[in-house]
Amino acid sequence: MHVVGVARPEHLRNVARLRRELMRSRHDVSLHLVAPAPGAGKWANINAALADEPPADTDWLLIVDDDIVLPRGFLDRFIATAEAFGLELAQPAHAFASHAAWDVTRRRPGVLARRTRFVEIGPVTALSKATFGTLLPFPDLRMGWGLDTRWSAIAAEHGWPIGVIDATPIRHLKPVAAAYPRDAAIAEAEAFLDGRAYVTREQAGEVLAEYR
Repeated sequence: MHVVGVARPEHLRNVARLRRELMRSRHDVSLHLVAPAPGAGKWANINAALADEPPADTDWLLIVDDDIVLPRGFLDRFIATAEAFGLELAQPAHAFASHAAWDVTRRRPGVLARRTRFVEIGPVTALSKATFGTLLPFPDLRMGWGLDTRWSAIAAEHGWPIGVIDATPIRHLKPVAAAYPRDAAIAEAEAFLDGRAYVTREQAGEVLAEYR
């Protein structure tokens, strides 16, 4: 299990809690929570971390934000559920108290997981080894809006099942775009998606199957 994320100085206490929870796993966890390079966006920092420590010899790549709270025993249950339902790209659902940008990612009681047409870029995203050759390295984006609608379309093109794991809901502590200008994120997304296939917002809300 290869875990990568950007650890900002103002979130170091939360990062320490995050690190402790991830290292409780029975998996062999290679953890790379890196300080942001001056002037670099999130995805440039993620790519740099992956270049220094390639994830080629692992079954899963987990990308984590530094402002999240994970439930106890998160990693083992999350990966086991994703593998049980054959997902190649997955994210944990948002708990009811979490900040969330998409209704489809909000936890649904009584459901273990859902197959969807969309998996978002954060705050936690898991990519299986089958996707590495296509999705890595990531585009050199700062905020990354639009990347998730793009890779969701790529997943459909390749026939990769993707989805949301309701069994392991996480909390995102801050609203989306709390640390950067929303208008800039929208402009970046529009420029990135121009001429590329992507999943529309209506399509992103579709649930293809529920697993109980």
